[in-house]
Amino acid sequence: MDSIPENNALANLPVAELQQSLAGFLEPLMDHLPEERLRCVGVLAIQGILAGQSPLVAAMARGTARDEESVLPTARRIYRFLWNERFSHRDLLKGLYGVAQRAVARHEVPYLVVALDGVNFEKPYTEDLEGVSTVQKSTPPGPHGEKRLTSGYPALTATVVNLPEPVVTYASWFSYVTADFVSEPRELYRAIRTTWALLPHRCLRFVGDAALDDKKVFAQVALVQAEFIFRVCHDNRRVEVYNERLARWESERLDDLIATVPLDVKLQVAFNHARKIRQVEVRLGWLQVRLPDNAQVVWFLVAHDPDLDRDVVLITNVPITGPHEALMVYTEWRYRPRIEHTYRFDQERGLDVEDMQVQTLERMRRLFVLVLLAALFIYFIAHNWSRSAVRWLRLLGGKLGLAMDSDGTYVLLAGISAVLISAATIAFASVHPFPEGKRTCG
Repeated sequence: MDSIPENNALANLPVAELQQSLAGFLEPLMDHLPEERLRCVGVLAIQGILAGQSPLVAAMARGTARDEESVLPTARRIYRFLWNERFSHRDLLKGLYGVAQRAVARHEVPYLVVALDGVNFEKPYTEDLEGVSTVQKSTPPGPHGEKRLTSGYPALTATVVNLPEPVVTYASWFSYVTADFVSEPRELYRAIRTTWALLPHRCLRFVGDAALDDKKVFAQVALVQAEFIFRVCHDNRRVEVYNERLARWESERLDDLIATVPLDVKLQVAFNHARKIRQVEVRLGWLQVRLPDNAQVVWFLVAHDPDLDRDVVLITNVPITGPHEALMVYTEWRYRPRIEHTYRFDQERGLDVEDMQVQTLERMRRLFVLVLLAALFIYFIAHNWSRSAVRWLRLLGGKLGLAMDSDGTYVLLAGISAVLISAATIAFASVHPFPEGKRTCG
């Protein structure tokens, strides 16, 4: 037998459907690549990332259909794409942002909740790569559970988290030691401005952790006429409280005020960590104050967890006039961890972006954008294909069908990878069948 019949085997695999969906999903990216050859290789590279579940070029080439015996010609095409001087990572970012605009247009919501968050990508034992920096990592922790310093690269993204699928409106892979780096506040400002420029007719509400509790960030949000909800880091600051009896603003310490806030609103909350759910009746209270430097009126929301005897304090410029607004602010701030789930999918057992092995900062930035597009395509499939088709892919990816089973993106990625790898294997075997007569033993 000289060849294996290919068409019959591929007929039962959704290869054409995946390729068609990927081509439609990446249309905004194609508009920013200068020629058809580069457009084809761009789609091929993202398909390879999905198939190989890796940013390694050899793994990407292995997961694509080919006629050659070796993956070397395909790998060279991808390498030339990463090295090509006719475009830069900024053109790929424009494609990523075009994907974001199309995704937002598919959903009608009153406003967009945008999570701002940074992450450090680790490159252990690296000393000579361009722009390699010293970053702080907490996962995995040090020998005694503490954060540790290691070699790597910082990154910052802005992600819309109140839609069925995540939408990335800003992405930056940067270095602390290169000439184009100004400061982390500058990166935050660029994230806010870029999100506003992409979605100028949408109401924006930025959420973030304690690192964003800064007057400069408040001013940056105000410049784009947006709202914010950030976790408080500096609870020892001075604020001004309005004294109605004396009709004047008076200076007080924030931590003293927080201790006196009445916690009148109750909310049943489920905290989910490591597949364990903790049900808590959180109590909420709030107060209105003014920041002394610029007389900006803000609200502080106090959420008390009785199980841990701990307070989470949020600062916002969203007016809190009653229980309804307090519940809304707290609920929307709890959308923020969704950006961390996306990071873990990009960073760990999903697409393993830290494993990239290119040598320059420009090529790392290109691969970073390609990995983000691959991850977003998984979410696109999960929310735009039929439930039966998505379930089929998850079953192929290893879904057990048990009550405790997970239906997350990892299983879906494994199913898509299996389809693409199977198609590549069948295509290869149809041209280069296994040498039956040359088997040896011992």
